[in-house]
Amino acid sequence: MRMLFALIFFTALRACAAPPTGLPLLGERVGVRASLSNTTTDSTALTALSPTSAPYPPSSLIGKITWHWDTLRTAAPGSDLWPVTWAGDNNLYAAWGDGGGFGGTDQDGRVALGFARIEGTPEHFVGININGGKNPLAPPVFPKQGKCGGLLASGGILYAWINRQNGPWPNVDEGLAWSKDKARTWQNSSWVFAKGDANFKPSTFLNYVRDSTKRGDAGLKGFVYFYGVRQDLDTNVYLGRVSADKILERTAYQFCSGFSNSAPLWSTNLDNLHAIFTDPRGLCDLPTVIYHPVLKRFLLTIFHKGPGQLGIFDAPEPWGPWTTVAYYENWGDMGTEGHGLTCSFPQKWMSADGLTLWCFFSVYGDGAKQGIHAHDQFNLVKATLTLHRTAK
Repeated sequence: MRMLFALIFFTALRACAAPPTGLPLLGERVGVRASLSNTTTDSTALTALSPTSAPYPPSSLIGKITWHWDTLRTAAPGSDLWPVTWAGDNNLYAAWGDGGGFGGTDQDGRVALGFARIEGTPEHFVGININGGKNPLAPPVFPKQGKCGGLLASGGILYAWINRQNGPWPNVDEGLAWSKDKARTWQNSSWVFAKGDANFKPSTFLNYVRDSTKRGDAGLKGFVYFYGVRQDLDTNVYLGRVSADKILERTAYQFCSGFSNSAPLWSTNLDNLHAIFTDPRGLCDLPTVIYHPVLKRFLLTIFHKGPGQLGIFDAPEPWGPWTTVAYYENWGDMGTEGHGLTCSFPQKWMSADGLTLWCFFSVYGDGAKQGIHAHDQFNLVKATLTLHRTAK
């Protein structure tokens, strides 16, 4: 397995029809000219499973998500992960693992961890390797060790959760890294969330809005929120937070320890962790959460293991209560063999009415080589939301 984080990183439907014509290709800076994948244009061919198979009841707001597989674009073969954040310069920033990034391959420009800037629109975007990869703007900070599952732009600084790869997966430490020069250079925290059985490891950030963590109500204002799992336990997701001006101070971190009248309780003691999301069928360790500013909902995407096993959920708050938008076993006609890694909808590329989204996703393994053939590369596809008629 390119098992989630270290091994993940070593080691999304239908058989291909002729590629559609007339669609623009990706940008060509640093030699990138990504392929437009052969896909079916039947965007409604695959549907979610019945609500009884999902861990939460159906969404009362979002009735359906439709995948427009004829828009699927791929790049950076051999590079996986691709967490993304929207920064103050109006560009997207992303991270990849075990490859050369844009314009590279599995071996050409290969680094353990690299960072890229993504400019433009989804139909005409340009990927630029900033730190590491093929023809980067700056030499790699993580050439041999390190993996990133979550990025956040806040106050002009980029933050990343870093799997330090200092042991056999999943027995690794998780630390924080940050860049004050738009991903050119990075610094690592002196502290870590330590490896060990059942220990909590943060892995992703809540991406709320462009280069900001603030929200109008007192419940979230001024805090950075992050998600993670406990080592070797694969059914629960946990939530933490820290004041945005104290993100470098480990002692300032708080963790959801339960609820009182539906409001979260917070504790600095990791022994008091309380799950905010549960799937008895299992989960990967990269729960990705963004805020949808038009629908005023938080969207959580997480694979319940394989490349085709994707769940999408919505909630009014970062901690829930969650309802199910979609829950697949064969998303993209991909199988269960291998691993689903990340899936995210950056707000920059949402339509004004909030109903058209673009999805970044990364998958790995034999299952990912089926259907849309999304194995071990950068993947981008358009999706549209259909709301319930009674939704307000």
